[in-house]
Amino acid sequence: MATQANRPGRGKPNPSNPIAHVSYERRDLMGMDPPAGGGGKELVPVTTELRQTLSRSMMAAANIIAAEAGVYPDIPGVMVVRMRDMAVAKSHRPLTLIHEADIPPAGHGEINEMLVAVNPVSIDQLNHVISQRNTKAVRANLSAVDGFEAWSVARRLPRDVREQQLTQVLATFRQQATRLMVRLFTHASPVTTSRVVDHFEELLRQYRLEPLRLPQRVGPPLYLLALNGTMTDEAFAAIVRFQGVRHARPEPRILPTAAVMPASPGPTFSAGPIPAGPNVPIVAVFDSGVNPASAHLHPWVASRDVYILPPDTDYVHGTAVASLVVDSRGLNSQHGHFPIAGGCLIHDVCALESGGAGAQQADLIIRLREAIPKYPNIKVWNLSLGGNSINDDEFSEFGRELDALSDMHGVLFIVAAGNYVQLPRRSWPAPAQPLADRISTPGDSVRALTVGAVTHLDSPTSLVRIDEPAPYSRRGPGPVFTPKPDLVHVGGNADMDLQAAGIGINVLRAAGHASADCGTSFASPIAAGLAARTWSALSGPGRAHPLAPYPALIKALMIHSAQLGSPERDALTRRYYGAGIPGDPTAVLYDTDASFSLLFELDIVDSMKWRKAPFPIPPSLLQNGKLKAEVIITAVYSPPVDASKGAEYVRFNIDVGFGRLSPKANGGWAFHGCVPVEGELGTTGFEEAQVEHGGKWSPVKTYRRAFSKGVAGDTWALQATLLRRAFEPPLTQPMRAVIIVTLRALDDNSLVYEEGRRLLAASNWQHQDIAARVEVPVRV
Repeated sequence: MATQANRPGRGKPNPSNPIAHVSYERRDLMGMDPPAGGGGKELVPVTTELRQTLSRSMMAAANIIAAEAGVYPDIPGVMVVRMRDMAVAKSHRPLTLIHEADIPPAGHGEINEMLVAVNPVSIDQLNHVISQRNTKAVRANLSAVDGFEAWSVARRLPRDVREQQLTQVLATFRQQATRLMVRLFTHASPVTTSRVVDHFEELLRQYRLEPLRLPQRVGPPLYLLALNGTMTDEAFAAIVRFQGVRHARPEPRILPTAAVMPASPGPTFSAGPIPAGPNVPIVAVFDSGVNPASAHLHPWVASRDVYILPPDTDYVHGTAVASLVVDSRGLNSQHGHFPIAGGCLIHDVCALESGGAGAQQADLIIRLREAIPKYPNIKVWNLSLGGNSINDDEFSEFGRELDALSDMHGVLFIVAAGNYVQLPRRSWPAPAQPLADRISTPGDSVRALTVGAVTHLDSPTSLVRIDEPAPYSRRGPGPVFTPKPDLVHVGGNADMDLQAAGIGINVLRAAGHASADCGTSFASPIAAGLAARTWSALSGPGRAHPLAPYPALIKALMIHSAQLGSPERDALTRRYYGAGIPGDPTAVLYDTDASFSLLFELDIVDSMKWRKAPFPIPPSLLQNGKLKAEVIITAVYSPPVDASKGAEYVRFNIDVGFGRLSPKANGGWAFHGCVPVEGELGTTGFEEAQVEHGGKWSPVKTYRRAFSKGVAGDTWALQATLLRRAFEPPLTQPMRAVIIVTLRALDDNSLVYEEGRRLLAASNWQHQDIAARVEVPVRV
C-alpha cells in the first residue's frame, strides 16, 4: 500500500480559487545595504615560509606551461589558482594578486579553482608580487591561495584515464566512442581566443584531420574528430598537449532511458476521442519515432519530422513514450497516481537511433538545432534519453546545449533523470554508502525540468514499495550541488532482475499491444503532458492583462505544485524525489480553501533589492500576534550562463527570503529572514556549505517551514537580492524571476484563501488571476 508519509493529505484545489499573479512594479526596488566585511583579512598568517611555498608551487606549474608553449609561444598557457576551502567565496578571490601581476582570467575550474592566462612575462610579475608585495590586500589574497597547478595534459583528459600513457588513452577512447570531442579555452581577450582557434585549426591541417565543427553560443566551436586511422598516436598527443585545449574527451553516446526487458501482456490502449478545439496542447517527442502504422496513436500525431529511418529505428521506445503523453491513465487502469487531465497531441520527431549503441551526442544536437525552429509554436519538448553520469564540477556539453536552445527558442525541455541499472541494486531507503547513480546527461541542464521516477505498484519481490523512488531512478545533485531532479512521476517498479511484470507502467508497443515496462523514460512524458497543459491553460483569454507563458514560469508552477503535494523531506531524500509529484493543471493553478498563494514576476537589477511589503497575512493564520502556518516558496529564474567558466557556469544568483520587518534607528526597515532561517546550514558560512545545502547559484530554489509554535511579527515581507560572479559585468537589462509563495493553514482552516484574497484586494498591489477559470478534473 502507499507510504502515507509520502502522500500527505493536501486538500482539493478549488477551481474557484485561482492563484493571484502580482505584477512587477519599479517602486518595489530599493538600494542595497553596504556589504558586510570579508575578503580583507588574513585567513592564515602570511609568513616568509608561506610566500616561498606559494612561489615554488607557482614556478613548478610555470615550468610545465613553458614546456608546452614551445610550439605556439604567441598564445598563453593556463594556470590554476587553487584556493583554500575557507576562501572559495567571491569576497576572498585573489583579484588584487592577479591584477598586480597583469594576468587576465581564463575561466574557472572546480569550485575552488580560478583559471588565469599566463606567459613568461606575467609569470615573473606574479612571482614578484608573491615574494615582495606586502600591502594589506595582497597579504589577504596570499592567505587565500592554497597553491598553483598547470592546466596540462592531465587536466585536459577525463579523471579515469589521467594516469595512463597517451597511447593507452587513445585506445581507451576508441573503445568508448567513434569521435573525439575537443573544447578550446575562451579567453578574456577575443584576439587571444581567435589566435588559439587559428593555431588549433593549423594543427588539425598539419595532421590532415577533418573536424566536424559545432558552433557554440559563446566562444570557439566544439570540435568532433573521427577516432579512425587518421587519428594517429602522434596527432592525438599533439592535440592534448596544445595549451589552448580545455578538454579532450570521447563523444558520449545517448540512449533511451528505459529498462530493456521482455514485454509482458497488459491492457488495451483506450484513449478517448481527440479533444475538440484549436488549442489542444502539443508535446514534441524527440525520440526513436512513433510507429506510423499505429492505429491507436496515428490520430494523435499532429505532425512528424523524420531524421532516421529503419533499420536505424524500430519505433519501440518512441511509441511507448508517446503513448503516455496521450493516455497514461487509461493505459494504467485509471490508477490514481496518473493525471486525470486529457491527453496531448504529439509532434513526432524521429531522431534517436534504437539499439544498444544509441546515438552520437553531436548528431542529436544538430538534429535538435534543425528541428526546433521548424515548429516555433511547440513549446514543450520531451527528451527521454540519457548519456553518461554527470560531472561534479562542470555541466555537460549536452546540458549546456539544451540551455542555449531553450533561451534561443523559448522552449521547455522535459528530460529524464536517467536509469541506474548496474549492481548493486538499490532498494529504499538508499544505502548510506552512495551508489554510482547520479543523474545522466543532459539532465544537468539548468533550464530543463529533470524528472525522476517513483512507483505506483509493488509486490513481494519488488525492490521498493509504492510511492518510493524507483530502484533504477538516478539521483541528484547535479554539478556543483545544483538540486536535481526537479520532480518525479510514475515510471514503474521492478524486481532484482529489473523485471516489471505486474508492477511496471503500461505503455503501448510498436506492434499495437500494451505491456509493462519501467524507466525514467516513462516518468518524463507524463510530466511533459502536464507542462503542456499548464502552458495551454495560461495561454487562453480571460485576463485583464495579457500573460505570455515562458519556460521559467511553467517550471516554477510545476515545481511549486510538487512541493505542495509532498511532505517536507531531508536533503538526502530530496536527491531522489526532487520537489515531489506535480498535480494536474488545476492543482498547479488553483489554491485549496486552506491555502493562499501569490505568484510574483519581477525584474531585478544589479545593486538593487526587490521587496514586497506588507505581505497580506490571512487573519486565520495569526494567533496572539504570531504567524502559525506553513510557508512554501519556489523561485525560478534564467540567469546568464557561460560554458567557459567551469563550476561557475551560472553567472548570477538570486537570494529569496520571507520574513519580518522592523524599524531601524536611523530610518527605514530591517529585514529578518524566517524562510529560509537565518543561520541554518547553507544560508551562512562558507561558500561550499552554501552551495551544497542552500542551493546557492542554482536557478531553482525551494524553501518551506512550518511555524507550529508561531513566530511574532507585525509586518511581513518577501525579498529578493541579486549577486553576480567575480569578473562578470553588470547586467545590461533586468533579469526576470518567478517567485511563488503559499501560506497554508496547519489546521485545514477553510477561510484562509478567502481572507487572503480580501486583503490582496484592499492593497495597492497590481494583480490578476493567474488563469481564467478552467474546469479540469483533479487527482485526489
